[in-house]
Amino acid sequence: MILLVLAQVPPPHHGQSAMIRLMLDELGRPGQGIELHHVNLHLSENSADVGHWRLKKIVPLFAACFKALLLRWQHGPMALYYVPAPGKRGALYRDWLVMLLCRPFFNQLILHWHAVGLGHWIDTVATKTERAITHRLLDKADLSIVLAPEVANDVETFHPRRVAIVQNSLTEIGVLPPTKQRRTNGRFEILYLGLCSEEKGFFDTVEALALLHARTPGVYHLTLAGPFDSEASWQRFRERTKDLGNAIHHVGFADAEAKRALLTESDVLCFPTYYQHEGQPLVLIEALAHDIPIVTTKWRGIPAMLPLNHVWFVEPRHPDQIADAIMQARKAGEPGGVLREHYLLNFTPAQHITALNSALRTLETPASDSAE
Repeated sequence: MILLVLAQVPPPHHGQSAMIRLMLDELGRPGQGIELHHVNLHLSENSADVGHWRLKKIVPLFAACFKALLLRWQHGPMALYYVPAPGKRGALYRDWLVMLLCRPFFNQLILHWHAVGLGHWIDTVATKTERAITHRLLDKADLSIVLAPEVANDVETFHPRRVAIVQNSLTEIGVLPPTKQRRTNGRFEILYLGLCSEEKGFFDTVEALALLHARTPGVYHLTLAGPFDSEASWQRFRERTKDLGNAIHHVGFADAEAKRALLTESDVLCFPTYYQHEGQPLVLIEALAHDIPIVTTKWRGIPAMLPLNHVWFVEPRHPDQIADAIMQARKAGEPGGVLREHYLLNFTPAQHITALNSALRTLETPASDSAE
C-alpha cells in the first residue's frame, strides 16, 4: 500500500502534529507493509494560529498541493491521507482547495478526524452554498478515522465508505517515575498544560486557584504551561493574578524535556476543557502515563478514555467544582501506578500504530458505499 500523507508535523507542537510525526516515524518502518510519502502542510507558525485563515498561507498551501501531485506522478497510484478541518470557515476553505486540487488524482481518500465538530457545523451553521460545496468535496471518503466511538457520529453526515476507531497515543516515556512523597511544607502542585484559552478551561483553572488560595493560603500552587491564544488573554491573565503572588506561575511553552519535568513534579493535572473541537486530548494521556490524578470535564470522548479512580469530573465553567475536586485529589493520595497501568493497557504508541495499520489495510478490500 502506498500512502501520501498531506499534513503538518511539529513545529508548532500540538496533538494533531504530534500524532502525524508518530505516524511517519513508525508506520513506514519495515514490516508495516505501507510505503509513506509525506508533504508537510506547514501553514501555522504557532499553536494559536492553527485553524485560522491568513492570506500568507495561500502560497505554502498551493506549494504543498503541487508537491503532493508531483509525488503522485513520480510514484504512481496511491491513497491520499489528510486531516480535515473542524467547524471553522477559514480552515474549511483550505480543505476545499486541497480537495479540488488533489482528490481527483488519488485512488483513495483517507480522512483522519483529529478535530471534532465539522459535521455538526455543516448541518447547523453553514450556509446552503457552504454545505453543498463541502459535501461535494468531502463526501464518500474511502476511510474516515475517528478518535473514539463517542465522536463518530460527527462524520456520518459525510457518508464515509468506512469508519475506523483509532485512539491517540504519545511517544513512550519509559520507566514510571517513582511515587512522589508528600512535601514536608504541605504544598500541593497543580498543573495546567495546553493552549491558554477560555474554552480550554484556562481561566476557570485560574479562578479555582484563587478560591483555594483564599481558603488555605500557601498550600496550593498552580503552574500554567502553554502559549496564550491572544494578547487579550495574556492581559486578562495578568490583571486577574496580580493579587495571587507566587501561588501561580506561567512558564509559557514547555518543550518535551520541560513538560516531562512538570508532569513528574505535579500532584494533579487540571484540564477543564469545553473547547468545541476537542477530540481526545493528548495532555490527558500524558497525565495517565505519568500517573498523575486528573481533574477534567465530561466533554466529547474524554469520559470513555479515563479510568474511574483518581479522576474527577467537573462541569464546564464551574471554578468552584474545580477547586473542590482538587481538594479531593489532595485527600485521595497517590495513585500508586493505577493511572499508568491504564495508559499501558490503552494508549501506547505500539497500540496506536497497530490500530492505524489495521484501519488503513482495510482499504485493500472492496467496500460498499455505506460506512461499516
